[in-house]
Amino acid sequence: MASQADRHALYERAVQDPARDVRFFSRIYRKLRGHDALSLREDFCGTAALCHAWAESMPERTALGIDLCQETMDWGWRRRIEPAGQEVAGRISLVRADVREIKRPKVDLACALNFSYFCFKTRAELVEYFRVVRAGLGRDGLFFLDLLGGTESMCEGVTEHDHGDFVYRWEQARFNVINHDFLCYIHFDFPDGSRLSKAFTYEWRLWTPVELRELLVEAGFSKVHFFWEKTDADGEGTGVFYEPSYVENQEIWWTYMAAEA
Repeated sequence: MASQADRHALYERAVQDPARDVRFFSRIYRKLRGHDALSLREDFCGTAALCHAWAESMPERTALGIDLCQETMDWGWRRRIEPAGQEVAGRISLVRADVREIKRPKVDLACALNFSYFCFKTRAELVEYFRVVRAGLGRDGLFFLDLLGGTESMCEGVTEHDHGDFVYRWEQARFNVINHDFLCYIHFDFPDGSRLSKAFTYEWRLWTPVELRELLVEAGFSKVHFFWEKTDADGEGTGVFYEPSYVENQEIWWTYMAAEA
């Protein structure tokens, strides 16, 4: 089963939820700006699943996806965007480039999800990227990030989620407490005992919320918001997000940030 598996399709199922992202971005943008966001820039877009979901959500919406891997973007175009029809595909552009090179066209909303910006390991690199994003936003622009943290985010270990026809495994193989460099892998295991090992490899720096807030402000953003997900009695996420003034650390957490232009 592993030899026949498509790693991009597995990644989309196991990691992404573009419909949720579109709903969240739309709600927060309208709450902070008082009108709908129409144009999106998805940095590190990969298969551009979010670009696709954004363009499908409203007929006036346009999306720009930027990534270094042409093969991955081509997969998304063939499998997701082109089958959606010209009315949707005509409002989506995919560009192979370093995200730090693109400042136009200006957009209402930019995002870098799935911790993709962790590839920038120094403050100088990250603030340079944030400045480029800021320059590419319109007057009412917002920039959304997601981030990872918690005590277990700084430890070696494996977490897994069973999707029925495959098991998604996230491995934190190495963490350096001195500089927060960490090495991670995604593996996929199948019912027949086969494994798609190291389907994806990430060599990142784990950035903390306080560092990100400071660098966003240094890059010219006027205000930074943190949004935490409410949980139910069993500790499961409810899909409802709020802005807390205090958050107790946990073993692992994931959340959104939004920076105002």
